[in-house]
Amino acid sequence: MIRKLFWAGVFVVFSSAGVMADEESEYGVLVDKPGAEETYIYCTACHSEKIVAQQGLTKKAWDELLVWMVDEQEMEPIEEPDRSVIIEYLAKYYNTDRPNFPKN
Repeated sequence: MIRKLFWAGVFVVFSSAGVMADEESEYGVLVDKPGAEETYIYCTACHSEKIVAQQGLTKKAWDELLVWMVDEQEMEPIEEPDRSVIIEYLAKYYNTDRPNFPKN
């Protein structure tokens, strides 16, 4: 009986750890794909990654938004290749059909 309880406890601990790992990413709610790290680093310097994930913009609109942030919000320009990596990431994972809109 004690052995069964032990293994049941181990199962619960590891099952819970797996759920926590799925829910908590080092990039917050951003999809963990190539470009997430650069996007997270630059964007969360000023605001939550959740603001990024809520958007649904075309590649051109993402580019224009970065220009606006530099011109109007005093954001430091993002140098290449990081800028292109971020634009491609945002256009792929946070485009107009918003496939990765946060569910929570």
